[in-house]
Amino acid sequence: MTKRKTKDERIARSERWELVRAALRSSAAHGFYVFDELITEEAGMIDFLAIGPSGACVIVVRDEEGEVTADEYGTLYLNHRRFRDDPRDQVAELCDEVDIKLGFSSKDTRSIVCFTRAKLFYLGEDQDVLRGISPVWDLSLAFAEAPEECSIGEVYEMASQIRKAYGRPPFVRPAKGDVR
Repeated sequence: MTKRKTKDERIARSERWELVRAALRSSAAHGFYVFDELITEEAGMIDFLAIGPSGACVIVVRDEEGEVTADEYGTLYLNHRRFRDDPRDQVAELCDEVDIKLGFSSKDTRSIVCFTRAKLFYLGEDQDVLRGISPVWDLSLAFAEAPEECSIGEVYEMASQIRKAYGRPPFVRPAKGDVR
């Protein structure tokens, strides 16, 4: 029985990750390349990295179940307890790694923490405390509404740098003719 449950859990997790991949595939229509499973030297693995008209964006996927809230300072909680490993710290380290690879000045890479099973709740009046936090079903909106800061040539050059630095091709490429 335990083996069956473990197998079922692995299958369910894989299905949730496929939903994230599907949401990220829609970013091609907005001029984005998306890379997956990039191993860094210092910060661990980058689940997904999107490169597009708004620049670089690290996407960390979290699979915890429950309720995610934030206090007025932006500290994240899962089921009313602080995360043991704060997702914001995790993305900050990964963004620093990408900034170095791309030769950016500090803090140029954006980030999104995507929760596959948790429900997000806004406590208080300031909804900005959950900026950069997304459920899977809202993930594609981050790319549709992203500000355009890079030309098509700059996007291509950044994607080429990432491919060379990490040795992996993107699994999403911009849609032809619709790259802003």
